Amino acid sequence: MEMEKRIFLTGSIGCGKTRLLREVLGESIAFAGGFVTERRMDERDRFVGYELFPAAAAAGFPGYEGQLYLDCRCFPPVHDNEVYRVLGVRLLEEAPCYPYALLDELGGFELVIPQFRQALETLLNQDLPCVGALRSLEDAELLRKLLGLGERYEQHAARLHEALRDDPDTLLLDLCAMDTDAIRQSLCRWAEEYAR
Repeated sequence: MEMEKRIFLTGSIGCGKTRLLREVLGESIAFAGGFVTERRMDERDRFVGYELFPAAAAAGFPGYEGQLYLDCRCFPPVHDNEVYRVLGVRLLEEAPCYPYALLDELGGFELVIPQFRQALETLLNQDLPCVGALRSLEDAELLRKLLGLGERYEQHAARLHEALRDDPDTLLLDLCAMDTDAIRQSLCRWAEEYAR
């Protein structure tokens, strides 16, 4: 039986979605389109915020520069929509040039950006295999309050979850509600089929 073309891990913040994706995908990440997010630390090893990188940066090769999209040095954290409006959209538009797309940490404030939502919808309507981490709807509610995003953000997040859940070619796996070994096996099957 053929595996679904798209597979997304969901679950609460810190449950290990990104770690599991990177572990299973391994070196194949070097050939992925899409994007990943990374924590930025300062020269004293203090947490600064989160940066957006091309997905292939997660393979550990030097030369990739990220852009800070969430500055956590103040409260509430400051988000920079331009990073997703420009770099995020470009990475989604370029993703079909690669064997598959990795979308790490999808479902955050980037959903309030119309250009990003349109590029994401276009990508998800293509035949390109995709894998990623999707923020849970509970996390979306927390993020809305933390960043002052408004109810429209939660509506966009709910629509994304609904569209992915209802798509017969997409598999959503909840890392908090399912057996981790079963999820790992599904990811391994997906990687064997699509991430070569």
